[in-house]
Amino acid sequence: MVFLASSSAADHPLLETTPDSLRAANSSLATAFDQDGKDLDVYAHLAKLLLHHAVNLAEQNAAEAAEYKRAALPISYNLAANTWPGWSDATISQRHRKLGLEAAQLDVRLAAEVAPTTQRRFNSYWILGAHLLADRRYAEAVAAFETCRGFAVEADPEQWATMAQGWIHLTRTLAGTDESDALAATAAKLSAMGSEGAFLAAQYDTAYAKFAGR
Repeated sequence: MVFLASSSAADHPLLETTPDSLRAANSSLATAFDQDGKDLDVYAHLAKLLLHHAVNLAEQNAAEAAEYKRAALPISYNLAANTWPGWSDATISQRHRKLGLEAAQLDVRLAAEVAPTTQRRFNSYWILGAHLLADRRYAEAVAAFETCRGFAVEADPEQWATMAQGWIHLTRTLAGTDESDALAATAAKLSAMGSEGAFLAAQYDTAYAKFAGR
């Protein structure tokens, strides 16, 4: 795995880690993961270490705790997202799925404390719900998606609330209560909201194909 040079990280003393250097390290790690064949073992190991370091620094530096937590947020979300087995090209081990769920739970906690926007809270509950769905913890997943829906993004609340509602229908269907008609109607409504809506709606079919009949 090749890491990109980062001036903001390289400019700090060897044993000093600032919020900015954490952000730079996470950016380099994410780019390397995308460019280097998606070696999940290496990525997950390094992301876990980076996240652990960020949280420890927040606990040890009361004056800068919020900044360290903000720097940790993209690390926790990326780790959760990259270990979710519901993507079309994903083959994720149980070990990585467990790590991803823990990262999603941490992401929700950090976002509740320091997230700068409602959209960030929305994202954290979506990835938590997605991991709970993959883990067949359907009631908990529905609760997460309902909370997610409550954080529908101010810029386009109808689209994002509709997106979250679709995940609720999908989860209940997978749990054994057939809401496929409601899901199809929600997907059609979402698809009519432009290219982004169509992209979001397509994820329902992908997730259903991954998780149905397990």
